Parts: sequence; C-alpha cells; structure tokens
Amino acid sequence: MDELDEAIVELLEVDGRLTHREIARRVGLSRSAAAARVQRLIGSGQVVIRGAVHPAVLGRGALAHVSVVVHGPAAPVAARLACRDDVPFLSLTSGPHGLVAEVRAGSARDIDRAVAELRALPGVSAVDTLTYVEVMRDVIGPVGEVRTEIDDTDRTLLAALQQDGRASYVDLAARVGLSAAGARRRVVRLIDARVVRIGAVVRHSGQDRQSAMGCGIRLTGDHHDVVAALTDMPAVIFVARTLGRFDVLMTVRAFSAAQLVELMDTVRALPGVWTLESWTHLDVVKESYASGLDAVTKP
Repeated sequence: MDELDEAIVELLEVDGRLTHREIARRVGLSRSAAAARVQRLIGSGQVVIRGAVHPAVLGRGALAHVSVVVHGPAAPVAARLACRDDVPFLSLTSGPHGLVAEVRAGSARDIDRAVAELRALPGVSAVDTLTYVEVMRDVIGPVGEVRTEIDDTDRTLLAALQQDGRASYVDLAARVGLSAAGARRRVVRLIDARVVRIGAVVRHSGQDRQSAMGCGIRLTGDHHDVVAALTDMPAVIFVARTLGRFDVLMTVRAFSAAQLVELMDTVRALPGVWTLESWTHLDVVKESYASGLDAVTKP
C-alpha cells in the first residue's frame, strides 16, 4: 500500500460504508480513482470490510487476553487455537510469549474453562491471562454498553454485514424482505446503538509498511487520565482496562521503528504510567469477528 491507500484505509476503518465520492473528497482524488483504489484493496484481499457485532449481543460479553509461553515451535499451537470459535484474534509475537490470543465467551467460568483447555495443549508451557474490565477504544469493533434488543430481521442483516460490510442497501433489503430505505433505517439504528461497527480490517502480508505492537501498562494511580490520553492518540488502535499483571492493554501501529520509539517514549512520559512492556505482532494468524449470531438467544 502507498500513502494514498493508507489514507483510504484509515477512513474506512472509521466508516466502512463511506461512499466513493466522500473518500475522493477527503483524500483529493477523483471519484473514479478513489473507487478503483477501494476495489483494488478489497479485491486483493488485503483489506476486508466487515461488520463487527458487539460481543455482548453475541452472548460473549466476557473477554480475556491470553499470552502463551510455548516450548518448541509456536505455529502448531497457533493452528490448534485458530480452530476455536471463542478465539477471534490470534497472533505470533516476539518476546517471552510465543503467541497472544483474545478469548470471548459467555461468562468468566467459560473463560476459565477455555484457558484450562489451552493450558493443556501440547507445546504450551504456561499461560498468562488478563481479564478485560472495559474496552475503551477499538478500531474494529463497537465498544461501551449496548442496550437494545435485536429481532430475526436484525440478525439476518448483521450476518450479511459480517460477510460484506459494504453490501448495498438494495442487496440487504432483498435478504430481509424490506425496501432499501427500510434496510437502511435498520442498519443505521444498529450502528447508532453500537450493536455493530462496520470498518476495514487490514490483513498484513509482512510486506506492507505498517507494523503493530502490543503493550501492557502498569499504573501508579487512577486510570482515567492515562486512558483518556491513550485513546486520543491516532496511532493507538486498541485500549482496554484489565485485571492481572497489567492495568491497561493497548495496541499501536506505526510505519517505522522511529515512530514506535517516539510513541513508546510519549506513553512512558504520561503521569501515572509506572512501567510499560511491549511485544511485536509478527504474524496475525486469525482476525475473524464474523461468527456467533447462531448463539444469540432469540427474544
């Protein structure tokens, strides 16, 4: 991806249904040129536009970050973990842990069961678990509390958006038997209610300019000012308050090692930050949030 592609991806991360005309206006291209770039990015498979449904709506409101120490190759362990429906994110990493994963389940007891099963896998030496207290920022999925009920029509729309976040309202309407205007109203309501967030997911090939780093932060006092500062940083794409060996978990991305160094120094200098540990995401094995609707209990 070049700089224009990266600018387009950043816009689509915020709003995956942004029109070609609006994208063109914001990046300084013609509409046809912007459309061609979007289609190329999506057609190559490097960028996917998905509707990420709030985990609580899917009956998976308990979230945990799991770091795994392995003996021997990490890839076979990752392959086993990638088959689990309760693991939407999995990455091979640098540092003492061979891989990290996010686990989403219905309850803390389900998280405990999943971690026990993971710990028993061949090749796993140890597991460190962080329980999410609250997700404050996520460029992929919706955050915060969700207080709305969904019906079968909503479920059908959400399932369609999980597969193609840029599906036209005409196509969505045909799936649920509504007019295009009726489908649009439903989708807008679901987005406004934070039931779903539609945005771009970049599948890094190892040849693009972006790199991602995970960071664990220990605090000396209250979390509010630190979390507020982190969520305001454009390079920070994920922030969560956690219980465990870290008080705050975050993911950052940058286009050079120098940018990462500068960002780390900025975070360390924040009042209230005691220590910061980091690890590089070397290979994202799985990043899939398109599941779970079949587990939702109908009202």
